[in-house]
Amino acid sequence: MEKEIWQRFKDKGLKVFAVGVKESAEQASSWSSQHQLTYPVIIDLEGEIYKIFGTGSVPYHILIDQDFVIRLSQEDFDKDLLIRAIQEAL
Repeated sequence: MEKEIWQRFKDKGLKVFAVGVKESAEQASSWSSQHQLTYPVIIDLEGEIYKIFGTGSVPYHILIDQDFVIRLSQEDFDKDLLIRAIQEAL
């Protein structure tokens, strides 16, 4: 995600956030460092973000456009599908 998507599209307006579900800030920071992420990690101690989007699986990818419309929602990581959806949304 970091190199193939975030670095490729960040200058075109893409915003990426990871959500640490039921993790402490320290756990999320450690995970972010381990994966060398440069985008923010949101802490979701109660799993509220996942409840809003109706999923319980991890990882889960959601692409929301500038008008807050969900353009893509996927449990499995299909990189090509996500890239196409990003290109259409931008």
